[in-house]
Amino acid sequence: MKDYYQVLGVSRTASEDEIKKAYRRLAKQHHPDVNKGDSKAEERFKEISEAYNVLSDSDQRKKYDMFGGAAPGAGGPGGGYQWNWSQGGPNSSGGGQPDFGDLGDLFGDLFNMGGVRRGAHARGFHREAPVDGQDTYADIDISFEDAINGTEQKLSIKRGDKVEKLNVKIPAGVDNGSKVRIPGKGQPGFGGGSSGDLYLRVHVKPHPSFWREGVDIYIETPITIYDSVLGGSVEVSTLDGGHAKMKIPAGTASGQKFRISGKGAPMLDKKGKHGDQFVVIKIVPPKNLSGDEHKIFESLAKEHSYVPKE
Repeated sequence: MKDYYQVLGVSRTASEDEIKKAYRRLAKQHHPDVNKGDSKAEERFKEISEAYNVLSDSDQRKKYDMFGGAAPGAGGPGGGYQWNWSQGGPNSSGGGQPDFGDLGDLFGDLFNMGGVRRGAHARGFHREAPVDGQDTYADIDISFEDAINGTEQKLSIKRGDKVEKLNVKIPAGVDNGSKVRIPGKGQPGFGGGSSGDLYLRVHVKPHPSFWREGVDIYIETPITIYDSVLGGSVEVSTLDGGHAKMKIPAGTASGQKFRISGKGAPMLDKKGKHGDQFVVIKIVPPKNLSGDEHKIFESLAKEHSYVPKE
């Protein structure tokens, strides 16, 4: 009998979790579905399954650790029992067949453990533990507007040995770097194991006018020096394609921010809630002044001088 610990590549003190991880790693590598037509891989997979069936069962493992590969007429890698069938038992000088009693039943269990029942060896039957499929990761590029409003994308994803076409919904409010999970669309499992998940890493293309900070949307809006000094109103673009009229108070400075409530991005964790839109003021001075206009500004500068920092 093979050393099951060696088959799985773990120590004899390995935990249940370590044994399970070793099995899953080796089963994925040597599974017949992955190595079609490879008889060596199939045999290796049977060895791995048999080893796992024994070592994953606490009672079977205890028996295996006690007696290892002990069998009639041969010593095992973990056993110290040598049965002399022509005598009466281990190192016995008596004649006749031994009365094994409970020990005989114990050996009967040992030789039928690991999911292999009497007569099953000839058929090569093994109980395979389920192996869950791995998660799949893919990148997706979407526009700034689609990130805010949500969208649906068509994707082609390789699952196992097939390419599957998917219609994937991207929820409203995702940001650059967000991950969108599509359950059960990763790699398929083996032996009844569940499929992994598909994770889409979202990359949002920049917008020429808007930018985003969390759930809040920003836009820079130019105003004249006259509106800055005297006050006025401007039309501000919103991301939904509309416009909002906004009052500019007298004395508005460049860089000052004004808020339009509820015009930001949707909050992913709070359904129906949105961030805000902020308008950043940029004062644009007049260009190509005439001689008279230039004199007017010179006169204002002399008569109404001020210190910008105050």
